[in-house]
Amino acid sequence: MRVNWGAAREPGWDVLDLAGAGPAGLATARRWAAVRLAALAEPDRVDALIVVGELLENAYVHGAGPRQLRLHLTREPCEVTVAVTDVGTGEPRLRVPGHAGGRGLLLVDELAVTWGVSHHDDGKVVWARLSCD
Repeated sequence: MRVNWGAAREPGWDVLDLAGAGPAGLATARRWAAVRLAALAEPDRVDALIVVGELLENAYVHGAGPRQLRLHLTREPCEVTVAVTDVGTGEPRLRVPGHAGGRGLLLVDELAVTWGVSHHDDGKVVWARLSCD
């Protein structure tokens, strides 16, 4: 399942509007996500919240700030999809970690079953899917 701009209108998605929130909105978004993922076992919740934080931070640093944080949880099989929309046009890519960063997507790549990006006329959606118990 690719995640696109219109996915927020599909059943099962929780959506937090972050347009114009600035970097201080990261803590609020993490708390919002933690509440929505509270039913997960602690290891799965921690992994999902790491992915939430990394995708949000990347949107702040590389995409002029996030527009939305989207979460989708399915039970059979148990999967969490985290999606962050922004207006940036850049392509997220894995890179060699250094003093200036480069660890975020490596973490996402390790924790997620799969991740990707969908480009649209008004920006992109960067998403990751994690399995859970």
